[in-house]
Amino acid sequence: MATANWTLPDHPTLPKGKTVAVVVLDGWGEASPDQYNCIHVAQTPVMDSLKNGAPEKWRLVKAHGTAVGLPSDDDMGNSEVGHNALGAGRIFAQGAKLVDAALASGKIWEDEGFNYIKESFDKGTLHLIGLLSDGGVHSRLDQVQLIVKGASERGAKRIRLHILTDGRDVLDGSSVGFIETIEKDLAQLREQGVDARIASGGGRMYVTMDRYENDWSVVKRGWDAQVLGEAPHKFQNALEAVKTLRAEPKANDQYLPPFVIVDESGKSVGPIVDGDAVVTFNFRADRMVMLAKALEFPDFDKFDRVRVPKIKYAGMLQYDGELKLPSKYLVSPPLIERTSGEYLVKNGVRTFACSETVKFGHVTFFWNGNRSGYFDETREEYVEIPSDSGITFNEQPKMKALEIAERTRDAILSGKFDQVRNLERCNR
Repeated sequence: MATANWTLPDHPTLPKGKTVAVVVLDGWGEASPDQYNCIHVAQTPVMDSLKNGAPEKWRLVKAHGTAVGLPSDDDMGNSEVGHNALGAGRIFAQGAKLVDAALASGKIWEDEGFNYIKESFDKGTLHLIGLLSDGGVHSRLDQVQLIVKGASERGAKRIRLHILTDGRDVLDGSSVGFIETIEKDLAQLREQGVDARIASGGGRMYVTMDRYENDWSVVKRGWDAQVLGEAPHKFQNALEAVKTLRAEPKANDQYLPPFVIVDESGKSVGPIVDGDAVVTFNFRADRMVMLAKALEFPDFDKFDRVRVPKIKYAGMLQYDGELKLPSKYLVSPPLIERTSGEYLVKNGVRTFACSETVKFGHVTFFWNGNRSGYFDETREEYVEIPSDSGITFNEQPKMKALEIAERTRDAILSGKFDQVRNLERCNR
């Protein structure tokens, strides 16, 4: 087998010895100028000077749809696919597109992951955990519907959904419509003799879907509802739950508190117990990794799990290739290799990457092709600025932009690095 050639030719115009800064402005873009376009309305002298000072060098790149490996140009881009494309410099088929293909071909039902969880169908319950939304950023409702239908046709006799409401990638309040849609499917299954129900829920930013280990209490709230069947709010059905909780002052889909569905006696209808199967149906990795660790790691110590059921667990995809997490998955993830970060270190280029906790993985993990850690720690330095915990983005919209800028400035002035890259929030 031929040895890979990693040599990069010298840049035709950029001289050596100059530090190159790659600054990703999260949420910045160009669209039709009108009164609702916050970037157009805002005063942006720095960006205006860059654009107007060298218009021949100003370029626009697409960050959605097929340009970043999503199924169609109607699909909204997101942090994962955007940073995969930036870091790799190439387009790879991404989560939603891979799942669509596996469902369309039927391959999802033939592969190891589904057959692994299927072993629990005879005596156990199939639990599906994830974001109930058609946003297409972390999950898609139509894919969940097909998973529920396909599993029931292949032997699942008892199905429980643990839903997380969105309101971030879609309009706030759309959770009601999504629940009505999935409830119709579950009612049809019950008519066919399949015991299928929603068992628990909560808002994505308050229950389960934390990332980069910023706030484990978010995952703990989900664990209590999904696994233990315990939550501060109890309802007879999910539609009643969401409508009631949304009626509270300042309530929204993103931050709904955890709830469980109970029967007439007040008993939870769907805690996860020994012998059950669990699928986390988000195809995007970052907000499922923490739950995957709690479900799969025997030495997990981030919070008291109280009870650790013996289950068969699979993700929609594998969420971390380096950690092999989870070890079982329904759809094989994209293999992203030969990224720019690896090329740079193999050519002796010293790199510095910096962001805050909730965005840190974007300039490291996603940038490096869904790979954890350094390629070469002698030539790379990653700096993570701790994010504020328990403070919502709308309350602190600048987040840690100043601290990130200061650390990046210091890295440039140190003369130690040839490339610096960072990510700063500018849309909240």
